[in-house]
Amino acid sequence: MGAVCVDEVSKDCAARAEQRTGHRASQSNLLGVFSAELGRLKRIAAGMGLSSADCEDVLQDVSVQALKRAAEFQSRADCLRWLTTVTVNRCLMEHRRQRTFRRRAPEILRRRSAAETHPKPIEEWAIAAEELEIVRETLRQLDGHLLAPMVLSYFCELDSRGIAEILNLNQSTVRGRLREARMILARRLTQRGVEP
Repeated sequence: MGAVCVDEVSKDCAARAEQRTGHRASQSNLLGVFSAELGRLKRIAAGMGLSSADCEDVLQDVSVQALKRAAEFQSRADCLRWLTTVTVNRCLMEHRRQRTFRRRAPEILRRRSAAETHPKPIEEWAIAAEELEIVRETLRQLDGHLLAPMVLSYFCELDSRGIAEILNLNQSTVRGRLREARMILARRLTQRGVEP
């Protein structure tokens, strides 16, 4: 996508769609929800391990799909639920399509940790960076059905009800997957010498 921002593309698509269909109110409402929740959608895509370019592509696809289906939404909550669900599903599709997520993740995480600056002494910074890398590596080893609830819970601060709606699961299933993922993470981190 390059220098073109998702916001600009969304606004341009919305303007064209309004001219063609005449559904101005519902589309501007959906565009408003998309714009207001863009930060959350970006966190979801980043939490799912996509690069910034892939995040932009995913969010552009989500915005185009949303504009095509704008008339179907009755409320802001419906719009938000649909946008979040489609973003998660589109991220999972991107991983399946590329089949390189596990190979590329270390590179992405190294770039992120290199960009972070800490005012700690170098020894503390090195220990923290090593522990963070172990946590990230452990997260990458989780299966997709465990990773998605973890990302939605910890990156988007959603409760089990919200996660269940987005992933189309029972709340008890979500709680079970979160518990299973936390247990796996705790066991692997303890084995690596990091206190969970």
